[in-house]
Amino acid sequence: MNRSRLFTVLKKHLGLNVLRIHPRVTARLYEPRASVRNCDGSCCGHGTTLTIRERNAILARRSTVEGFMTSRLRRRPERWFSKRVSVDDDFTAGRTLTTSVIDGRCVFFRKDGRCALQVVGEEKLANPYALKPAVCLLWPLCVYNKTIDIGVASFTNRRACCAPRRTGRQTILQVIGPDESLIKGMSRKGRSRGGGPPRSAAASKGGS
Repeated sequence: MNRSRLFTVLKKHLGLNVLRIHPRVTARLYEPRASVRNCDGSCCGHGTTLTIRERNAILARRSTVEGFMTSRLRRRPERWFSKRVSVDDDFTAGRTLTTSVIDGRCVFFRKDGRCALQVVGEEKLANPYALKPAVCLLWPLCVYNKTIDIGVASFTNRRACCAPRRTGRQTILQVIGPDESLIKGMSRKGRSRGGGPPRSAAASKGGS
């Protein structure tokens, strides 16, 4: 994957503030069979961070989304997200909130191990990433302190998953290479979720 393209997609289309790339991104820390397609959903245990715009997009389709959820709160959209809005410089929007964690899992994590938001995108919106938060789309890459880095993924020991090792044969960019077309697809008209900061903190909090 071209590094300049990665910067463009992250900042302009996924709404993530990026200034630099951590050396770990180009280090060989993954075994040959490592793939995001071997995911077991371990990364969904703590919920995720998203922007107000991303939250609103999900709530705009709440009647469809709840039909694909298995959480006991699927009929309670007012409890899908935290009420607290935080300042977050890693996002171009400047403010974020989180998804709720219910019974030890993100509220959108399903009993079959899949993300309800991704399933809705696949089956109803012709785009698996239409509603999925940028943080989840990017994993196992992450943005921390405006730096593109790899997710530590210390919560899983599956060698063929996307957890890094001390030594390996592949870089993270090689691991996610097969999905580059999907990442590039985020830059298409109508799919971008980037955006500048709200006009004022009060406006942002009012939207929560």
